[in-house]
Amino acid sequence: MSRTYVLTMTRPHERFGLSQPIGRQLALHAQLGWNLILWAALFAFAITYVSFMITASAKGFELRDVERRVERLRTESRALETQVASISSVQQLTDRARSLGFVAVDRIESLNAAGHSYALAR
Repeated sequence: MSRTYVLTMTRPHERFGLSQPIGRQLALHAQLGWNLILWAALFAFAITYVSFMITASAKGFELRDVERRVERLRTESRALETQVASISSVQQLTDRARSLGFVAVDRIESLNAAGHSYALAR
């Protein structure tokens, strides 16, 4: 590298108008360095807290919507259970069987299959 090129290069701290690099300035002013670190940490914690609160708030709204949906489904389930109970009642089944042409049984006769009984054709 030629010497003239090196002399024309600007240092980063000179580009920003600082007399010394930031690291040297912080070493000379230790109290200022600690204050900057403390404020930076405080700012980072504040941003983190706000982001957590926004996330928790959004999850709360989602949870409320899901709870409303669960309650609506429970109500619908109760209504359907009531409908099934009314449709499958004995009186309802008897009326439906009559409308389809079934006849009520007057006398029931059973056959004991274990007693070696046989049905004979007449």
